[in-house]
Amino acid sequence: MEIRELEYFLACCETGSFTAAARKVHLVQSAMSSAIARLERDLGVELFDRTVTPVAVTEHGEALRTAAQRVLDAVRSARDEVHAVGGRVRGTVVLGSTFSTGPLDLATVLTGLRTRHPEVVVQLRQSSAGSTGNLLAVLDGSLDIALTASNERPPDGIVLRPLIEEPLVFACRADHPLAARAAVTPSDLSAESVLRFPPGWGMRHTVDRVLGPARAATEVADYGLMARLVGAGFGTTLMPASAAGTGDGLCVVPLEAPDLTWRLSAAVSTRRRPAAATVALLDALGEAADRAAGARD
Repeated sequence: MEIRELEYFLACCETGSFTAAARKVHLVQSAMSSAIARLERDLGVELFDRTVTPVAVTEHGEALRTAAQRVLDAVRSARDEVHAVGGRVRGTVVLGSTFSTGPLDLATVLTGLRTRHPEVVVQLRQSSAGSTGNLLAVLDGSLDIALTASNERPPDGIVLRPLIEEPLVFACRADHPLAARAAVTPSDLSAESVLRFPPGWGMRHTVDRVLGPARAATEVADYGLMARLVGAGFGTTLMPASAAGTGDGLCVVPLEAPDLTWRLSAAVSTRRRPAAATVALLDALGEAADRAAGARD
């Protein structure tokens, strides 16, 4: 079994076609088919079901897929570490992010990282699965770093590096009865029609904890749309202060509950040694968080 064959195998898994996989890795289709057949002979199992289109990965293939990805990740990491000894940081970092990073300017972070380390490639992933989905992706290795807003204890194998913390606010329409208040308490919101973020989001967990779970709440997976709906009088909500903005008709009222905050952290695995490129991005995120905290002070 050769590393090159594992790369070809994963390309077939990704594309569902030997022809498309061959095109992806710049190989002729016959050579791709021969490589996969050779790998199957070596393992003594069928890795793909060729009777369907697109080709389907078999149970044995799924087992190899996970192991093959680990092997290739280790090979890339080894190459990157060798280059890092000479001060040359290179490699790919897969970063999962929440839809909002609050006061942390992610665009500036990524631009600065590219200037400092031009051979580092960051692949940014954003998912409506929220913080829970991002944490699971760090565990299974599909993300190197996840920016998460979860206030829950992370699963085993994950460590959170705190970056940003800011208060939650009550967002309502400007003519709402609570809009003129200097501050509101959670008990003031018991009768409110509160819009909620989807399950798995850190904000959803926080709002459910404060106001109790809602069986039929309107769920919105976008901070901007949430703010516009509130401004239009569709409902009210709780959100981080920086995400509320100042849209038309929107009023933001401080929440009198110091323990209710929005926290952004960088989640990394404790089971894998981070590559030099991952460390460089973590350092850049930490520096940006320090600057954001200093600006607020």
